[in-house]
Amino acid sequence: MKNSQIPLLKLTNLKLGTFLNRPNRFSSEIEYKNKVFSAHIHDPGRLTELLIKNSKILFANSKGKLDYYVKAVLHNGEWILIDTALHSKIALQVFKFLEDFEKVNTIQKEVKIGKSRIDFLLDGVPLEVKGVTLVQDEIALFPDAPTKRGARHVQEIIDHNGMIMFLIFRKSNNFKPNWETDPIFSIKLSEARKKNIPIYAIQISFDGSTIFLDGKIPLAEF
Repeated sequence: MKNSQIPLLKLTNLKLGTFLNRPNRFSSEIEYKNKVFSAHIHDPGRLTELLIKNSKILFANSKGKLDYYVKAVLHNGEWILIDTALHSKIALQVFKFLEDFEKVNTIQKEVKIGKSRIDFLLDGVPLEVKGVTLVQDEIALFPDAPTKRGARHVQEIIDHNGMIMFLIFRKSNNFKPNWETDPIFSIKLSEARKKNIPIYAIQISFDGSTIFLDGKIPLAEF
């Protein structure tokens, strides 16, 4: 990487509110200016240690059925992005600053590979992007909920000699799969590593308006 903490994207027109509850996986109730509104949550993970009642959130106007769209939550003084729709946009910017991708000429998005749709095709090589919001003992863990789809994606990457990129949205020292929550995904990722599939763990931070690339973090033993 060319230098530390590189600005990647800026999020505009964000509002500050309070998280109240999460009636289902993709919706929440929030408080803003002493009124209660509905707000979309794009991350299908559990997010149980982040979405705590009365936590501060940043949200934006929504084009869907709900009033607003949650972008980030404040946890222990750190803004954590929980909008999975941003992952591809962030990854596209990350590619510009990592030496591993300097010679890439052609980038295709949302490409069907096998039985899955993979995030990118870089000069014909598939790359899947996953976002990480769970951290325990300074170790970033994925997933925070069982994901058959995620395990299928890893198998496709193995089968087609691709790459996997984990965007780490909380400060962490290293990354490993979450064996306790999803042993099947973890076995697949371990298999990928043994077969020398490139696995990138990329530290991302957010100050409430700008998304930054902080660099790579190492993989833990798994």
